Formats: sequence, structure tokens, C-alpha cells
Amino acid sequence: IIKLKSKIMNINYLKIFFLISLITFLSVHESKAQAMKNSGPRFGLTVVGPGLLADILNGEREIGDETEVDYTQKEAVMTQLGWQWETILKEGSEFSGIIEWIGFVGGLERGAIVPSFSGLLGIRKNSGFEVAMGPTASLTGIGLVVALGHTFKSGDLNVPVNIAFVPSRENHFLGDPASGEKLASGIGVTMTVGFNFGK
Repeated sequence: IIKLKSKIMNINYLKIFFLISLITFLSVHESKAQAMKNSGPRFGLTVVGPGLLADILNGEREIGDETEVDYTQKEAVMTQLGWQWETILKEGSEFSGIIEWIGFVGGLERGAIVPSFSGLLGIRKNSGFEVAMGPTASLTGIGLVVALGHTFKSGDLNVPVNIAFVPSRENHFLGDPASGEKLASGIGVTMTVGFNFGK
């Protein structure tokens, strides 16, 4: 029964995530006459706080392991490689609305694949500072990501630098003990840099 409830909760989170994604897509489609799109690669590092994901990355546990566990209380660091799709909705005198879709594959240097995909809504000051938040989905479950950063410009070259925070979650896909105890995935703090070209 506990596992069934967990699966139902995960399905509901997926529905909410895709509903937000659909609304965002339709909003961009309606305002495409005012929109400018940029896309480009992203790479960086994620520091994972003590929890299931850190234990998995450190080789202390396998994904889907149902045995009882005590956290090792060790952090883990993994690389991130991905791609960003960015839409600037409208440039005002001081601020612009932005929508970002970012897909990452993390942990390759550890022989692991930790995929994630996020959709962020935010504002960017014309000087380059930005703040955004939105849903994220990965092996650590579906939750919220909050990010801030700065986009440096040189001609048509844009160099975004961002820091993102993802809270620890219990609705993850990493595996809980057979006893039904809900374990935390661990927080994640990611710093990324990338580039794209836009006018």
C-alpha cells in the first residue's frame, strides 16, 4: 500500500510538471512575435549534500537498493553537461522576461548517468543579472529549482553564469528501504557556465 501511494504521488507530480510545461509552451507560442530565442551548451559542477544520491555517487549504495541504510553524511560532487534553450519574451527599458529549458546529464566522470530537465521562468535586468525558478525533474524526483546568475555580453556572444539550488526530496526514484521508510535524496547546488549567440 505504501509503495502504491508513492507511485500515485509520483504520477501526480509528473502531471503537474507537464501541465506547467504545456502552459509555458503555449505562452511562448502566443508571444513569439515579441520573442527572441538563444540556445547553447552548458557545463558545470553540482555539489550534492548528504543523502541517497551522494551515497550512490560515492559508491556506498546502488539505485533501487531496498536494504536499510544510514547516510554516510558525506557530500558528493559531479560534473554536468547539457544544453539550454532560452526565450526572451520582451525587452523593456530595464527588465526582460525569460523562459529557460535546460537538460543535463551528470555524473559521467563517475561512470553514472544522472539526467535532469528543468523549466525556469524569470526576469533579467538589461545589465545581465537574472533570477528564475520553476519545476525540475530528475532521479531525485520532481521539485522546484531556484536560480540566479549573470549573462555577460560581448557583441553577439552571451556567456551565462548561474547558480541553482534544488531542495532535498523524498519523492525520488533512487529506492527506499523495503520497510517503507522515506529517505531524503539530499540537496543539490549547481554552478554552470555556457555560451550562445544572439543579437
